[in-house]
Amino acid sequence: MQPIDPSQTIALIQNITHQAINPLNGVIGTLDNLIDGTIGKERREQRLKSARAQLEYTVSLIRNLAYFAQYGADVAVVLKTSNKICVIPQLLIEAAQFFQEQAALSGIRFEVGDRSLHTCVHGDPELLRQVFMNIYDNYVKYGDSNGIVEIKHWIQKKTKDLIVEFSGKSTPYDSDEDIFGLGVRGKKAEGKTSAGSGLGLHICRLIVERVFGGTITAKYVSDTRLAVFEIRIPNAFMKER
Repeated sequence: MQPIDPSQTIALIQNITHQAINPLNGVIGTLDNLIDGTIGKERREQRLKSARAQLEYTVSLIRNLAYFAQYGADVAVVLKTSNKICVIPQLLIEAAQFFQEQAALSGIRFEVGDRSLHTCVHGDPELLRQVFMNIYDNYVKYGDSNGIVEIKHWIQKKTKDLIVEFSGKSTPYDSDEDIFGLGVRGKKAEGKTSAGSGLGLHICRLIVERVFGGTITAKYVSDTRLAVFEIRIPNAFMKER
């Protein structure tokens, strides 16, 4: 990875701060309206769910910023070993549940295949779950409405690599755009929504490469309009049920 430009980091933090303040202000406004009775009983549940989604979004932003501080240092390797086991289908499902409300608003469905296939790697489940959450978040922001995101996972026999593949229709991005770069958002994605810190996919790369010793890639297939993400992590194994 290229050394991080300090001015780029400052701009990124300013952007994230702005994006965290906005939903928190929205939650404060909702609570004020609930307290003073402005929001009627028939709308309370909907507004509470909306407030909860805003809080979840803010927590995810702050968590990504914490991971950036921990794993974004300009060092050659910060690989960490762990006795914990990441059960892939379980983490994929847990991450998808985090976006259930937001995805439903756009009619986007996440379909995790081979749920009974317990592919595993050693490592911190919380970190790998965050990687999956950031990829889901990308589809929620930029995916086509009423679309399906298919997730497959398997172990490659020859290399023993875990492979997790996400595939869904999404806003296109150019092949020369490094969408995993710090602060980078696809040019066409910027036109679709103002939300997005340019940090989520960068965190994915930091965690996959520096913590799990793997790789993460993305490609856009123009013929099918599919955005495909692929994660590869070495030394995978199957867990007996």
